[in-house]
Amino acid sequence: MFRTILLRSTTLSLLFISCCLSGSFAQQRFSAGPRLGLNMSNYWGNADNMSFKPGVVAGAFLMYSSLNHFGISADVLYSQRGTKYAGNQYRFTQHVNYLEIPVVARYFLTLSGNFRPNLFVGPSLGIKLNAKRTNGEIISGPNTAVNADNTGDFHDLDLGATGGVQLNWGAGPRQRFLLDARYTLGLSNVQRLPNLWGANKNLQNSVITVTLGYGFGVGRDFPSRYRK
Repeated sequence: MFRTILLRSTTLSLLFISCCLSGSFAQQRFSAGPRLGLNMSNYWGNADNMSFKPGVVAGAFLMYSSLNHFGISADVLYSQRGTKYAGNQYRFTQHVNYLEIPVVARYFLTLSGNFRPNLFVGPSLGIKLNAKRTNGEIISGPNTAVNADNTGDFHDLDLGATGGVQLNWGAGPRQRFLLDARYTLGLSNVQRLPNLWGANKNLQNSVITVTLGYGFGVGRDFPSRYRK
């Protein structure tokens, strides 16, 4: 009888340990959730008398993580960009708001576990929503409307490249807390018509972005082949 009890106890213990290991080394492939953060935007190229301005970035993401180091993600974000201009004739804040869609490849520095930092790089498409000048001031020159809607001064599409780092912590069953820092460099000229700063033909976006996100597992978990 003792041997029977011992055998049953051993079997139950092995089953329990097996279940724990399966849970420990399981890994979700898909996750999605919201992002919210801060842009510090400016222009590069022929960007004299321009400086960084803050703006809001907010939206959602979908991420795929394979059972090794690699993954891919896509975001849909409302992104406030622009610059602060202080020239000899005018001073104003230029706002240009975009629907931003970055698609990036990710390299995870760890294969599994509660903390999975990753590096990422990829293209980013900006779809212009609107643009306007605010906080206008005439220093010298003709009296003109500084504060105005100038959506037509900018191209409808902006192609860029983005890259950065994301810190990724487990925050509960199939949930993760994300801290993301990235830099987006515009690759195309944003200006279509002359602004009050002149007909700058070489003006591209330059944006530093920091966001907080929260990811939820989508679909079933898959067992990981790795234990580190």
